[in-house]
Amino acid sequence: MSETTTQTNARKGRRREILFAALTLAASVLFGLFVIPGGVATPASVKHLPLSPAFLPYLLTGAIGIFALIHLLEAIFAPHIPADEEAGALDAHPKWKSRVLMLIALLLVYLLLPDQVGMLVTSMVVTIALLAMGGERRPVILIGVGISVPLLVYLFFTQVAQVPMPLGFFEDWM
Repeated sequence: MSETTTQTNARKGRRREILFAALTLAASVLFGLFVIPGGVATPASVKHLPLSPAFLPYLLTGAIGIFALIHLLEAIFAPHIPADEEAGALDAHPKWKSRVLMLIALLLVYLLLPDQVGMLVTSMVVTIALLAMGGERRPVILIGVGISVPLLVYLFFTQVAQVPMPLGFFEDWM
């Protein structure tokens, strides 16, 4: 590959990063200004934002906006990527089609299984599968993260936020 082709590809990649970050930032602003206020009903009796149903959407939208802003600034002001990394950085993964199909299958699992086996078990299975798809091969990490992260999220939502979750076949035990 010639030097000019590599530089052109690097510029296209940098422009894509800037565009993606700018669109994500714009989407988070639109969500914060229009979608959340229009789509999430907040009872008049709720006086404090952390108790409001709109709190979590605002929190997540704000976090996405902050990360998008950081990514945008990094894409604009970061130093030039060395030529060795540029050539392979823009190529698609050789197994991208099978990975997309596996992701769709995992999303279907997430949609269909929580009522039968419970949200916690489904989340653990999907988390372990996503970690494995991402390239993690160490069993301690796969099992540790695959169990602890969904368990902590589940406990937060069921115990702190008081959000009921499907228990599946554990329904009789509770």
